[in-house]
Amino acid sequence: MVRELAKGDVVRVIKAAGDPSRPMRLPLPIELLPKDSNHLYVTVADGSNHTYKIEFRPKGWKEITLGRGWQRFYREYKLQPSNILLFKHKGRDDFSVRIFQSPSVERSYATSSDEAVDVTPPKVRRNRRRASEALRRRTGCINVPRSAAAAEVEQTFRSQHPFFIMHITKRLLGTHFLPNMPHFGDDVRDGVMVTLRSGKISVRAVYSKYGGKRRRNCGAISQGWVGFLRKCNISVPKLAVFEISSTHPEVELLVQFLDFE
Repeated sequence: MVRELAKGDVVRVIKAAGDPSRPMRLPLPIELLPKDSNHLYVTVADGSNHTYKIEFRPKGWKEITLGRGWQRFYREYKLQPSNILLFKHKGRDDFSVRIFQSPSVERSYATSSDEAVDVTPPKVRRNRRRASEALRRRTGCINVPRSAAAAEVEQTFRSQHPFFIMHITKRLLGTHFLPNMPHFGDDVRDGVMVTLRSGKISVRAVYSKYGGKRRRNCGAISQGWVGFLRKCNISVPKLAVFEISSTHPEVELLVQFLDFE
């Protein structure tokens, strides 16, 4: 049975856009959605207030499949299979979505059509910011925290760079590498050198992409990770915030270690 969500919990789902000819499946508990509805209302977080009505079908208790309306959304926002979508449940059947070109770069939101259905109340028209200005504002957490402590950091941490949050658990303190790290960008090649920086401490490490199905989304840092933890005097579990301060010409991650309960 699906675990009951605590009051105030915010559900987020991160998925690659994938092939538009194949069903888009979202790991959402069916209990989140109204029993009398078979549609979601998805609004892209671009300030335009365009909302898409997308049909869904439940697949068991913990997953739904998107149907009619999904391909139109995919087409009009010119999605690519490697784009990453961050869905946020706003209540009932209402969702917002952010579109990332890669885990470190949020996309601009030009569509191929202005025919998206707008189901929001009319608002006073505002001058639209230039794309470059909008992109500078759209930075934030690029992964989905899986604990209350990480979610709190995701909500309160402020940075001019994209960032991601990871639990440095007791198990990870005993390994020579850091697994399951999101990709930093499409321009970051496999086996690239990465500078890990925390205050005055700076260590060079190697980032390697996974093979197989996970190659598109994840990788691991090795050859320097253990030395970095040692220099930072990290010997107990922490939350680590990684700010992606640069991906070209070199990759640099600014790391902050935080205590959590």
